[in-house]
Amino acid sequence: MSKLFTPPRYFKDVKFHKHTDRTIGWLELFYDLVYVATLIQIGNFLSDNLTLVGFGQFLVMMFVVWWSWGGETLYQNRYVADDIWHRLLVFIQIGGVATMGLSVSGAFGDLYVQFTLGYVLVRVMTILMYVRTYFSHPESRAYAMRYIVGFAGGIAIWLAAIVLPAEVHWMAWLVAIAFETLWWARPVASETEVEDWGPDDHHMLERFGIFTIIVLGEALVKVLDDAQGTALGIEQILFGVTALVVLYALWWLYFSDTADRLYDISSNLKLSSWSYGHLFLATALVAFGVAAKKLFAETISYSGEVVTDEYRLLLTAAVVIFLLGLAMINYGLDDTLTPHSQIKRVLIYLGVAVGIGAVGLLVTPLTATQFTGTIAVVMVALVAFNIYQSVTFAEPQLEH
Repeated sequence: MSKLFTPPRYFKDVKFHKHTDRTIGWLELFYDLVYVATLIQIGNFLSDNLTLVGFGQFLVMMFVVWWSWGGETLYQNRYVADDIWHRLLVFIQIGGVATMGLSVSGAFGDLYVQFTLGYVLVRVMTILMYVRTYFSHPESRAYAMRYIVGFAGGIAIWLAAIVLPAEVHWMAWLVAIAFETLWWARPVASETEVEDWGPDDHHMLERFGIFTIIVLGEALVKVLDDAQGTALGIEQILFGVTALVVLYALWWLYFSDTADRLYDISSNLKLSSWSYGHLFLATALVAFGVAAKKLFAETISYSGEVVTDEYRLLLTAAVVIFLLGLAMINYGLDDTLTPHSQIKRVLIYLGVAVGIGAVGLLVTPLTATQFTGTIAVVMVALVAFNIYQSVTFAEPQLEH
């Protein structure tokens, strides 16, 4: 029974199977899938509220839900815990995540209390994880206490927001997140708090990468789910090809040349840029799924009209946000471990984002297929440039 009640341990104190780097556990994968299910509901909310206000609410919910996912992810990254107590805490957390997912449609209306309580439940379980660590791993007590107090303060603000009018309570959510961020960033109080309990780099790259690939897959699932039973004609096939090309390009730009690169741990700014860049990726992929679904529906009733403004702008925003996320992630990478200039690549992504934004705003007399095809051409050119750049800079390294 002793193995069933094993206290949390710092990952560097654990010998993994065959002394290799640890991989993502089954419980972590289950946890991530539940979060992605909630992101699907946020995408459905966006699909039903394609207005400027609706898009703003979509962004707020994506940030809040991703932030709650990050809290448990950072804990699981530094500490190895998989006993009965930890599993129970995660199972209860999953209930909180599911509650948020069930409340998405009314999170800014009559279900905001329910959404709030779901978030609070997730955070309380994370606090209990750090409480266990506080008692089981004395060396990192100061580190654990930072998170306990920070999360507790955030919870207090979330609960206080319940008494606010439904139209403004979301502002308190952002205030709570700002409080947590500022609390963790405050100067250390004593020498005992200087000890850096750094992350497990391999685990972090894998966890963020797996979460991103699941969201990417769900973007395609959303289109397939709505298009089920559709008889494909020429217009639908052409649109499907162009949309898939854009999706493949999004995969290539992140997973082929970025996902396995190590972030720069020497700079808090770079580390934050790398981390928050993944929020941009997740947001973009959810928006892309909604845009592709809407545009595909337009091809079914195709009669030569130009693409609907809302759908054109949503697809544009999705790709632009994805490129901004890539720019942030690349800025956060360790320059000493990459074969090419990261700043140069950041500028390229930003430039292409501006170009695609201009296309979305100015090139209006196109059908859904023509517009998506235009975006696909730009993205393929960007992938081709990345391949050329990688090959060009890799050859000298091989000679060395």
